[in-house]
Amino acid sequence: MNEFITVIEDLTELFQELIQIEQTKLEAVKKNRITYVEDCMNKEQAAILKLRGLERKRELCQEKLGFEGDTFQVILSKISGEEHIMLKGMFNTLSDHVRLFQEINDSARTMIEINLHKINTAINNSEDGTAKDKKQWGGQL
Repeated sequence: MNEFITVIEDLTELFQELIQIEQTKLEAVKKNRITYVEDCMNKEQAAILKLRGLERKRELCQEKLGFEGDTFQVILSKISGEEHIMLKGMFNTLSDHVRLFQEINDSARTMIEINLHKINTAINNSEDGTAKDKKQWGGQL
């Protein structure tokens, strides 16, 4: 059980890091600081690799404990006492972190999509203007 608890703590810490990265990315997107956005995306990729490893470790721990494929709610229903109380708090904290990460990530993604749409519109408008200029000047631009 100790190894499982450690994995849950590690997942919680990782999501705390991801929340900070996402908040930085969101601010960078708001201020159109592309290099900061790229830096955040690189950090995200590294964190995602770490997340995959932790998820695999969690699955193995659950399997060893006889909780293979169980959700956190099912695990809680199978344990009692101090372990139940401790894990319930840990699961709630992890769930809150995951939810906050998803909300910030969705906001950042939406802002990036809006900015990309603005860029595409500007490009299309400038291409339309160039095509009109070429027509106006007989293609001699």
